[in-house]
Amino acid sequence: MVDQIYYKIQYPLKKAIDLMKDLDNHDLDSLGKNLNNYDREKIINFIEGWNNGGREKLISLIHDLKAHQ
Repeated sequence: MVDQIYYKIQYPLKKAIDLMKDLDNHDLDSLGKNLNNYDREKIINFIEGWNNGGREKLISLIHDLKAHQ
């Protein structure tokens, strides 16, 4: 079970955090110029989902996982 949690949740979150850290070192305006409409739409959808309950779902999942430890 721990391996499944790591590979399905912790590892992707770690990779996403590492990617965000890399983005902090870039000029986001120039990065945005290189994105196509599909990628921009994916980013917009992610942010909207995060702001409309996605954050709470992640927090709830973390609390549930901690309760099973």
